[in-house]
Amino acid sequence: MSKKHAKQPKRIQEDKNYIEVMGKIFKVLEYFIENSSKQKSVAFSEISKELPFARTTTHRILYSLEKLGYLEKDEEKSHYRLAVKFFELTGPAVHFRRLQAVAKTVMQNLLLQFGETVNLGILDDGQVTYIEVLQSPSALRIAAVPGERNPVHCTALGKTFLAYLPESEVLAILDQNPLIRMTPKTITQRKHLMEHLALVREKAIALDLEENLTGVVCVAAPIFDQSGRAIASLSISGPATRMKPKLSQIQEELRNAATATSRMLSPSSPRKEPAPSQSRTPERSAAVGSSEGS
Repeated sequence: MSKKHAKQPKRIQEDKNYIEVMGKIFKVLEYFIENSSKQKSVAFSEISKELPFARTTTHRILYSLEKLGYLEKDEEKSHYRLAVKFFELTGPAVHFRRLQAVAKTVMQNLLLQFGETVNLGILDDGQVTYIEVLQSPSALRIAAVPGERNPVHCTALGKTFLAYLPESEVLAILDQNPLIRMTPKTITQRKHLMEHLALVREKAIALDLEENLTGVVCVAAPIFDQSGRAIASLSISGPATRMKPKLSQIQEELRNAATATSRMLSPSSPRKEPAPSQSRTPERSAAVGSSEGS
């Protein structure tokens, strides 16, 4: 067989969904994360020497990232550093990880003290999302999983967020998430829920007394940032038979734990007390007495 007609080795098929230039861009950003900061800049000659790309490719990526605002040139020619826009983009993720790290020890202490499942949740797109869950060691336990979502109107975690939002935002959330009856004890009327939220603000504690799941009780307390915004919430949940006898103690300890977490997140400046929501603060406590357990 002639060389001309020799069968060529089968070429490895490339991943058609992979955008090669994206890998190069993130390689450059990863280099800056490891070697740069807001103060320290890196010379182009150093970058091009360390990265396995042609100098022209590296220069074009740096130029593009500068144009987009994620890098900036230092006063010294051909020196680059991460720009403010990069930190604005990654800030929420850093804050999210810090929240989990700070809350973890507090959650472990609550688990040891009460032996019930401890949850850390945030408000995401009008629903509660669990981001950390420490399960009770008991065989009979109630536990969500990280990433699970639940309605706001019938969960203790959800109520802590609604209680500190302006009324317009609360109503917008309820427009998109109707007050579905999850159990016979679920609040399904807006007026009733608004009155209920007034008591949550007053006590800085929210209760779910079998409103989301029959036989399950949950207590939650908000975590605030230094401006008084509820950015997360801690909760303890378990079977009603175990939770109700220790409900008062759980409320007190959970409130203290949430306050401690808020202070740890903003240690350099005193946390402002959350301003009352622009919503109503009625005196009709009797209307929500059964849901508050008082």
